[in-house]
Amino acid sequence: THETMDTLLLPMVETGGEAMGSMGNDAPLAVISERPKLVFEYFKQRFAQVTNPPIDPIREAVVTSLRCPVGPEGDLATMTERQAHRLELDAPFLTLEQL
Repeated sequence: THETMDTLLLPMVETGGEAMGSMGNDAPLAVISERPKLVFEYFKQRFAQVTNPPIDPIREAVVTSLRCPVGPEGDLATMTERQAHRLELDAPFLTLEQL
């Protein structure tokens, strides 16, 4: 949509940074809308938005992993020997020693 282009993509192209946006419902409630609404729109429930906190791999080590396979995945429908030759890192970044 034009809104997506103007508020999300254009700022990323111009500044190279992450654009800010939200997934909200900015439509007025049916009761106070000036346009005619269908009956079911008067009973629509509005849900609270929740932001997810970042994953903490240290405290949540039992259920999360930072392991990252690196290299071509190949065709998932057929298994070949080439698919076994992937590098698996303990974390998504390398230390100087690992380089």
